Amino acid sequence: KKKRRKRQNLSDLTSTYDRTETFSTFGVRPASPGINHASCPTEPIQAEEGDDVTLQCHVDHSVNLTKYTLDFTRADLSKKIVHAYRHGKDDPDPQMSEYRGRTTLIHADLSRGNMTLLISSVQMSDTGQYRCFVLDLAASCTIVLNVGESAGLNSKFTSLKSHTVKKFVPKSDGCDLKKCLFLI
Repeated sequence: KKKRRKRQNLSDLTSTYDRTETFSTFGVRPASPGINHASCPTEPIQAEEGDDVTLQCHVDHSVNLTKYTLDFTRADLSKKIVHAYRHGKDDPDPQMSEYRGRTTLIHADLSRGNMTLLISSVQMSDTGQYRCFVLDLAASCTIVLNVGESAGLNSKFTSLKSHTVKKFVPKSDGCDLKKCLFLI
């Protein structure tokens, strides 16, 4: 009876995560279902056209992601690839042409369970849902990015419907508010 109860609990746990194909590369074994999952900011990221933006997903800090297959996709565009990381390096082949030369995956963060993607010079067309996905762990989460016209603090944002709002906090060192905003 105890074994049955454990299976049932694990099954309940895995049903809450997005489970798709699971296979391994580089001999990395998929983790037990439901044990590792990705977490993303729950609030949309607001940016002005021309800004550089950081998208970050996190898996448990003890998971070294350097040998895993990682994708950042546009979930709202039939999961087209924004950035791909395969066999220990960036793979530009499947990347959407709109993002070529504008994305950088921070490799140093991978060993700490973080997937950090920089998108430089964002455009209005970059507004959307970004999914980060660790294929071997079947772990994913979604980040919403809203890009507005560059017009100072009175920018107009093209907004995707979301149940969350991004907070901006000014730095306290007395610098110009527009130049000193950072995301928490």
